[in-house]
Amino acid sequence: MKYIHDEKLLERLLIQEGIIEHFETSGLDFRLVEYEKGELICAPGRPLEDILFTVRGTVQVYGLREDGKWLPVSQGMGRTAMGAIEFVQPGLPVFYTEAVEDLLCVSLPIERNREALERDCVFLMYLLKCINSMVVTYTLIGHREHSVEERVLTFLRDVQPDHTLHSINQGLLQFHCSRRQLQRVVKRLCDEGKLKKLKKGVYVLEEGQG
Repeated sequence: MKYIHDEKLLERLLIQEGIIEHFETSGLDFRLVEYEKGELICAPGRPLEDILFTVRGTVQVYGLREDGKWLPVSQGMGRTAMGAIEFVQPGLPVFYTEAVEDLLCVSLPIERNREALERDCVFLMYLLKCINSMVVTYTLIGHREHSVEERVLTFLRDVQPDHTLHSINQGLLQFHCSRRQLQRVVKRLCDEGKLKKLKKGVYVLEEGQG
């Protein structure tokens, strides 16, 4: 992990990525931070100390059993904000979060800004939306009693802000299924007019499916 000291880039990303819209408080201590591919961002016993807004790159979340077996939980798709749970309950997480590729984030130290953030109604509403997305992801999308089709539609309708599946590869962890299963489901949803193919591997929920 290293900090990037580029105020002009930081200011541009805060506006370009819509991050500043999640706050009504001015003068917050935003910073740019970079993680290398394969670097652990947080782990059990090593919680996040910042709220992180992903602006480039992807993360994956997983657990490790006592026998060392790797248990996938999810993989970040599109823009991901991390640290919501740590803000509410310091000391977590129970999972590992790792950079799948070189990662650039806008960071906001939690404790240094906590007093202001706890009075910021815009930020607190955003926090509720983040936590709601996590609940939907881990209960509906990750529940194996639901079909892959149900998981895909739920994710695109209720979790993904732009209602877009950006990558088949990323969807494999997100929906806990095989590549063949996901490709078959996506093709069927396209044939039924529920999804629209934008380009290779990228699909958007059609209007009226929400």
